Amino acid sequence: MSITVQLDSFEKIKNWFKNISIGLKKVARATGRRVTNEAEQLAKERVRSPEKKPGKRAGAYFQSIESEFKDGTVSFIGTVKSDSPIAGIIEFGSRPHIIRPKGNKVLFWPGAKHPTKEVKHPGTPAFRVLGDAVEDGVFKIDEKLAEALKEQFKP
Repeated sequence: MSITVQLDSFEKIKNWFKNISIGLKKVARATGRRVTNEAEQLAKERVRSPEKKPGKRAGAYFQSIESEFKDGTVSFIGTVKSDSPIAGIIEFGSRPHIIRPKGNKVLFWPGAKHPTKEVKHPGTPAFRVLGDAVEDGVFKIDEKLAEALKEQFKP
């Protein structure tokens, strides 16, 4: 196998390198977009999965998961986020705490033996849905880079 590049003038060399540089910049951005989209899909799959915690399925938390890609002149930023009120608790967990009723009321729920004035909640473990999805998406960066290179520099 051999590759031959013949450049007859400095102007052709300059243009060749410029085109390569522009193409690689597009590849980097396309790879970033692909990894960000992959991370969003992985997060949604985890929430949708009945076997994995937190098991929220297609509720408000699932619907709030989205990705965003900000493209700047020099750099770019991919974000996977949720604006659900419970997102922080699902991602980072909660410490043990006491639940008290509002006002002079009592707490009662189906299956409770009697009404009570407070309940000691043991806390919630961190499920790291978004964090794990981003990490797993980044592990696929080689695959996403290869796809972007093939798309940009079609043989």
